[in-house]
Amino acid sequence: MNGGSLPWLALPLGHGPWIAAAAAFAVTPGALWLLALVLERRLMGPRTEFVAVLLGDPLLAVAVGLGVWRIGAGRPGGAAGPWWALASGAGWLCFGLVQWRGEQRAGYFTRQQAFAPTKVWHQLVVYPLLGSWLWAAGIGGLLAPGSGPGAVAGRVGIVACVAVWALVNVYDRRRPKLGHPPYDWRRLRPFPQPWPASSLTLRAYRAAAGGRRT
Repeated sequence: MNGGSLPWLALPLGHGPWIAAAAAFAVTPGALWLLALVLERRLMGPRTEFVAVLLGDPLLAVAVGLGVWRIGAGRPGGAAGPWWALASGAGWLCFGLVQWRGEQRAGYFTRQQAFAPTKVWHQLVVYPLLGSWLWAAGIGGLLAPGSGPGAVAGRVGIVACVAVWALVNVYDRRRPKLGHPPYDWRRLRPFPQPWPASSLTLRAYRAAAGGRRT
């Protein structure tokens, strides 16, 4: 994939499928794991984390890698061109901001949860950056020429990865988990437990913790 055709934010896509997939994985879930460990002082795992992060986001990294592999040394154009990729990133950023506010107003997260490091990273970095990369690589990979078995398998892989990511997001909304702890930026650590059950996700966390004790 010719990196010269892309904005500088998408430079990792110009260094082959493995670098592209690794860069996407580093953005999420890699950076989320690091922020959770260093700033939130916790390990992300199935008990407290959404399936979309643990399973869906790595699949998006695979989709990015497959897309870059399909494009090869070509230069994505048309619907996969750089301005469309930037527009996708901008659209996802707007979605992230609207979702951020909506989740607080609906009581899905408290304000302290909504401004936890992992949540800030997810809304302000993951959405726009991965959104632009996935558009450039994913759409570019789907539109790249080729009709052989490898080309078909690559297209199917891209669609399957994105479809599974979408499905696990629906699953997560019906089965809330902690996701992000209430965070105290003055002390650079989560607020001490027990946390009040003042959001849907905190109530789910408390219910899960109570179930383990019984």
